Amino acid sequence: MHKIFLLTFIILISSSTFAQNNLIQEIDSVFTIEQAQKFIESKKEKQNKIIIYNEEKHKTQFAQELLNLGNGGSKTISNELGKVHYKVIEKNKIDYYRVNYIFLDGSEMAIQEIDRLRPRISAKLKNGVPFKDVAIEYSMDKNKTRGGDSGWFTYGDMLPEFEQQVITDSHEIGDIFFVDIPSYKSYYVVKKTFTKKSIAEVKVLKFIERIK
Repeated sequence: MHKIFLLTFIILISSSTFAQNNLIQEIDSVFTIEQAQKFIESKKEKQNKIIIYNEEKHKTQFAQELLNLGNGGSKTISNELGKVHYKVIEKNKIDYYRVNYIFLDGSEMAIQEIDRLRPRISAKLKNGVPFKDVAIEYSMDKNKTRGGDSGWFTYGDMLPEFEQQVITDSHEIGDIFFVDIPSYKSYYVVKKTFTKKSIAEVKVLKFIERIK
């Protein structure tokens, strides 16, 4: 009886070890975003995903550890449910931009009123009224409580027309200018407040290995 129990235990351990080794081999074979997406789809676990960690937005020690890994680097964390595997699929330096803006909604305000209002807003800013005060008074965007700060953004984060006019070297720090996007009835007063910044970013495959 004891021999049967021991044999069964050995078989279970061997099967578990084989499955784990097979999983590690699968993860080791993932090198691109496309391969990572296929890997996720094959496992059908909702918590498996590709996560982007950015050195400016993610300040935790764990995020910094992942950012310090090279391409293909990995980290595993064990908990009561099993193991969580993280593998760096891509590591890049991305150009990010940041401005302050006041948004005027053309669907709620006539264009004639916007045309009259924006020069007055610009004049206040040029006369030294703090941007945050003017944003709270006039902006129709929820970020007005943050002084109209866009936060760091890169290509694809904003409307293309906004990016085309903001992501340019033709503006100097402190410049105030207008951006019009009639197709979205969106009109802006923008102040360039930061220079372009190259920020480290990693795309990480997160995979849950649950205890069975």
